[in-house]
Amino acid sequence: MKYSTEISTSHSIDALLTLLSDPSFVLPKIFKSIKKIETTNSRFSATASYLGLTHEVNGNVFRSVNEISYVFILRHGKDTGSGKLSFIISNNKVDIIFEYEGWMERLSQSIIIKWIKEFCSNFEEDIRIERIKRKL
Repeated sequence: MKYSTEISTSHSIDALLTLLSDPSFVLPKIFKSIKKIETTNSRFSATASYLGLTHEVNGNVFRSVNEISYVFILRHGKDTGSGKLSFIISNNKVDIIFEYEGWMERLSQSIIIKWIKEFCSNFEEDIRIERIKRKL
């Protein structure tokens, strides 16, 4: 599965790089099934529950000059999936690219796209509120 979209934004590139590289902020905002998340440096580990199935998500965040990528593995028992969530940041816009294959790919495709669209529709306000909280 691959899904991409673009968001117009009025926020600064520096603020976006700071906030969008924080898995504790980004992942629960997009993936509503995440119940718990722990971060250590650029690594993250989350527990999620979707359709009553509890699963783990583990991964790393990579940050460059204008791109942030979350590379992750999803596990449910012996079932696995792998994916990547990328934010490409430029003046007044953010491109979001989500790729995933593996366990629950077809079943979860429509809900994940819905969650990403919700994230996009709330993006400006969520970033504004988080910038105020963090004094960015």
